[in-house]
Amino acid sequence: MAGIEKIKIPVRKKELTLQAIEPYLPTVFEKFCENQRKIRHFWEIYENKHEIYNKTRRYEDDSDINNKVSTPHLWAIVNFKSGYALGNPKEYAQTEENQTDDIKYLNKYSKSANMRTVDKNVANWVYATGVGYYFTEPKSEKYNPEVEAPYNLWLRPADTCAKIYSSYNGEEELFDMLVTSYTKVQDGKKKEFILISLYLPDFYYEFEYDNTIPNTPRFNIRPDKTQVRMIYKDLPLTEKFANENRIGVVEIGETLQDAIDTIYSNEVDNVQDLVNEMLIFRNCILGENEEAKAKNLRDAKRGGALEIRDPSPDIEADVKTLSTKLDHTDILSLMESIKNELYATCGVPIAISDTSNGGNKQGALQLGNGWENAYDRLLDEINSFLVADYKLLAKILAICKKDPLSKLNELNASEIEIKYNPNMTDNMLSKAQAYQFFYKCNVPSRLIVEWCRLSNDPVTTSKMIDDYREELKKIVDNNVDNSNKNVDNIENLGNNS
Repeated sequence: MAGIEKIKIPVRKKELTLQAIEPYLPTVFEKFCENQRKIRHFWEIYENKHEIYNKTRRYEDDSDINNKVSTPHLWAIVNFKSGYALGNPKEYAQTEENQTDDIKYLNKYSKSANMRTVDKNVANWVYATGVGYYFTEPKSEKYNPEVEAPYNLWLRPADTCAKIYSSYNGEEELFDMLVTSYTKVQDGKKKEFILISLYLPDFYYEFEYDNTIPNTPRFNIRPDKTQVRMIYKDLPLTEKFANENRIGVVEIGETLQDAIDTIYSNEVDNVQDLVNEMLIFRNCILGENEEAKAKNLRDAKRGGALEIRDPSPDIEADVKTLSTKLDHTDILSLMESIKNELYATCGVPIAISDTSNGGNKQGALQLGNGWENAYDRLLDEINSFLVADYKLLAKILAICKKDPLSKLNELNASEIEIKYNPNMTDNMLSKAQAYQFFYKCNVPSRLIVEWCRLSNDPVTTSKMIDDYREELKKIVDNNVDNSNKNVDNIENLGNNS
């Protein structure tokens, strides 16, 4: 199954108790482990731990040339997509005309909680593995409500947690699960244990997973760690994804990345020698045994010469080469085609080498279409991101409203608009020329800004432009009036004289 599976159990939210979910814990943990393996695999590929490092060459021993070239395309793609979406921080805007300073404090608290960095890191996990998680909880220590947030906000690695849903209609969130591995000494021996933390709306539980007895794993509850959640009852995890199937770009591009690595590596091998070359010795004695033959052949290759002698006047010694030569032009063309497919599939523009100094029309068109594709894909992903963003905002506001010291205490999440700010400065010269054309045709500013993709908020931006033009027009008209008055004064002075 593609993507990271959503973990569901047949329990309704109104039925949620420890006794109701305990029978399903083995199944939940088994599905979590399956997801964990996939997530770690995708994250390792993002970290450039590619399959190419297992490359071997047929018919060659380990001492021979075996280049392993890892090209970090997926790393670059994930970082581009997260940077494109969140390189500029999200903005909050009030949708109601209430007289409140909540937005000011929301921005202060977001900066205090390092929201910008956490957003970017969560997006890396989303794009690399398919899912990312925020962890939110009220602060337990003292803080300054004027400049500091009353909550903590962290990234939770996606391979260490999961959100569990109901399998019934609506798929309500039931509880959050955090998984931590640790070692402890038991009966004089070090043993590996897994701690499972469960957050329910009303309670917090801890279990110790014990699999020391084969085929009979046990979930041992730790009664001393059970806590009642009295005030803040929202679940701490907020799950973020770019699509409903929870498929990341690494899963989409893994095979294409492997193909590029393989081609690069074999091409580098081919530069140093003929790919998988085989020498055929006819009537030659290389050595007394296989080890001596291999050593003599390696010495000959390093020395760059091979001396052979006819065993007798009637028998001629000969050496021939059987090799597989690659057509570099065709291979490099294939590699470029695969690379273009990888970037286009993942929704990332790729630089065209022949357009670095202005380029040709076809190259510019390809590059421009790459940005169009990237922007359209981002808009679709933002629609999914906003679901998590509003859930996270609701949790933050709930913490703030329950804290009597908090300055953020009036607005609800539905009264706040969240705006993404991807960089829109690509192809700016063409956009400026298009803007001038539309402006001369008396097209409204809002439509020009939207059509030319000059801003992520055409309404606000066009209003700023129109206000500026109106103000500029007033200044010009005022200067003209003053000039006319000066002319009249001069003429009056002349007549009086």
